[in-house]
Amino acid sequence: MREAKKAKVIQAAEASFLRYGYRRVTMGDIASAAGLSRPALYLHFCNKETIFEAVLRAFMTRAIEDLRAGLAQQGTVEDRLRFAFDVWAVRPFGLLAATPDAKELIDCGFEFAREAINQGTEAFEAELAAILAPRLGSNPGAESQAQDVARILTRAVQGFKQTATSPEDLRTMIHGLLNLVLPSLAVGRSPEA
Repeated sequence: MREAKKAKVIQAAEASFLRYGYRRVTMGDIASAAGLSRPALYLHFCNKETIFEAVLRAFMTRAIEDLRAGLAQQGTVEDRLRFAFDVWAVRPFGLLAATPDAKELIDCGFEFAREAINQGTEAFEAELAAILAPRLGSNPGAESQAQDVARILTRAVQGFKQTATSPEDLRTMIHGLLNLVLPSLAVGRSPEA
């Protein structure tokens, strides 16, 4: 029962944050949206920051699950990477960009949520490294190179989100980046080349 109520709060809070942004949403708003009293909400979460962190974790978990579920339908490494970034970056960007008050969440520079953000990013980078691995073959250092490339791609896309004007603009930037990087990752090519 307690976990079901927590999940209901997280779902209600996510909808509120997406609609109004972080700063405008109050604990009272979240309680009302979840069908709880404020005192009942405080039994599950001590403050708005912990709710926001739980929303981020749930969102990132769903994104990784969606990514894993959809990868089987993607053919090439390039297709898989495009799909991965679409799930991880483009779709959320579109959700947030659609609501003016939620645009503050695109940056997500909330220090209190840094651990959740970092863990989600690391999980995504691990997925990217696994996608990249076949492209790199069994060269010495291929696993490390896949991790490095995954980190570079992820960090570049985080920067793209700061300047993108639309989801399609972000997608175009990501595809351009992949077109630049992927040719240099051929099987049999040494990491130093």
